[in-house]
Amino acid sequence: MKHISWLMPAFFLWVCPLHSQNWLPLAPSDQYSFLHSDSLLISNVLQIDSQKVLPSGDLVFFLNRVITDCDTCITFPGKLANQGQFLQKRMTRKSDGRWVFTGKKTFVLFPLAQPGETWLFDTLQNITASVQSVVQTDVLGETDYVKTIQLSDGADIVLSQNHGLLHFPDGDSGAYFELTGIPTRGLGEKLPGWQEFYDFETGDVLEYERNVSLEPGTPSNQNTLEKRVILNRFWDADTLVYDVELFSQRTWQWSGPPFPFYAHVIVQWRIHPALAEPWTDGYPGQFFIYPDAPNGSEGSRLYWTTDTLWGVSQVIGVPGEPFQSNMCSLYKTPEGAEEEVLPCDGCGSAFHRRHSVGLGLTSHMNYCFEAWDYGRLRGWIKNGDTTGIITPDSFFLVSIRPEPLAIPVQVAPNPSAGDWRLFFPETATEDLHVNLCDVHGRILSEGWIRAGNTEQEVSGAALPAGMYLLKIKGKSGVKMMQLVKG
Repeated sequence: MKHISWLMPAFFLWVCPLHSQNWLPLAPSDQYSFLHSDSLLISNVLQIDSQKVLPSGDLVFFLNRVITDCDTCITFPGKLANQGQFLQKRMTRKSDGRWVFTGKKTFVLFPLAQPGETWLFDTLQNITASVQSVVQTDVLGETDYVKTIQLSDGADIVLSQNHGLLHFPDGDSGAYFELTGIPTRGLGEKLPGWQEFYDFETGDVLEYERNVSLEPGTPSNQNTLEKRVILNRFWDADTLVYDVELFSQRTWQWSGPPFPFYAHVIVQWRIHPALAEPWTDGYPGQFFIYPDAPNGSEGSRLYWTTDTLWGVSQVIGVPGEPFQSNMCSLYKTPEGAEEEVLPCDGCGSAFHRRHSVGLGLTSHMNYCFEAWDYGRLRGWIKNGDTTGIITPDSFFLVSIRPEPLAIPVQVAPNPSAGDWRLFFPETATEDLHVNLCDVHGRILSEGWIRAGNTEQEVSGAALPAGMYLLKIKGKSGVKMMQLVKG
């Protein structure tokens, strides 16, 4: 994720009357992405969750809160709930033009102050603030006025008329937070969401392996290896739809030798925020309840990471190797809006779900005593480049049909606007059974191709556009063919 600078070289210094301008630190309807100067990824997302008018006429804006580490929790490793971010928990607009930010710290801004005006910014540390200049410049690709506020400790605060806070100091360390985007306005950068995670193209291949316990207290389990080939991509209103060819092997292990089962189908994936896991559109530090937590209402916080294998990824929980315990990654759900310690759940200590940009779900784990469910993406092909392990199709199809079918078959045209024709270069030497299925495996038509035929028609004129699977079965085996109706 590239680093976007909010401040371009100014063309001129503009000192102007400020009484008619906006200068809101944060707008109630917007979401703001900030990058900490020590981070490579967006570190904070700020938004106004609610607002309230007090009897005094003051207007209070309540800011979104996060879960943080609890460095004072001794008995049980835990997290602290309902923590403010760098702008604290609340900002209150006073009738005299002050904006008071309160939480663990308290500080004051006068957004409408003009150059040369000074006020007490932080009473506890006796830090004053003074407006240095107002400049017209470019902010996130739009022309705006930018105000620089100098603090007496040497730090700067930068505020814009139309885009809110652009630059804010992080204590006395010299670090700072910088605005990189306002996603609700389509400006600058934003964190990856469901659409970026599940961004595939035709020809992409994903191979996922998974192991699930079958009976707690025994070693019985089911191991699944699934290869997913993206055949087609399109939008159905606001839903992203993929036609996917699935090759799978499921092995049941009880006592004695394992029993493998094979399947080969074409399915449809429908990707939409309402269908996706809720945290795929979350922000750093946000708490989410995990619906399958072993001990009731529990969950974990969200964070982002990047590495050479997975790239930019979103993680809820703590990734680890299968059966690796003492990770402390599930916590009690917060109650109310007050600060509280969330103790770690020991049973659910091995838990995580990781989504990676362009790869979807790349690993998961839920382990509680003798029950487990873990998996990982072990290989993929993106843009023709292969990473990891990709199993040949023949491995999955060996129990379904010999490869290749003894009788060669060709199809044309494909795609077709109407019907398809099957051609047998060496003529059909035996009777062949044929059926046509949709992407959900439903049989649409079936019949026979008699021995001696050199060609056969498959009717598609009445079918809607889409992907279909033709299955031709004879004594020597089975042939599966993808048919496309244009």
